[in-house]
Amino acid sequence: PVAVNAPRGPSADDVAAAGEMSSGDRAEMIKGMVAQLSDRLYSEGGSAEDWARLITSLGVLGETEKAKEAWGKAQAAYAGQDVALEALRQAAEEAGVAG
Repeated sequence: PVAVNAPRGPSADDVAAAGEMSSGDRAEMIKGMVAQLSDRLYSEGGSAEDWARLITSLGVLGETEKAKEAWGKAQAAYAGQDVALEALRQAAEEAGVAG
């Protein structure tokens, strides 16, 4: 059984398959994984760590507007929770969208 709070991510098979892909195919796979994370967080919510991962990933992909939107949603979700907000701010800074 999978733990309820276990982080969701690629399996070992996914990682192995990614190693055999062309860079274009790998980029598309990464974009798909980021889109799945985004969809899940926007519909179900998630941990501050998941939101930080999304913000950082969108920044790396050059999706600045989406990273700004996720940063805003994350701030609203964790309002008043200073420790979580600091981690989220660090992710937003890495993504170039803190401000």
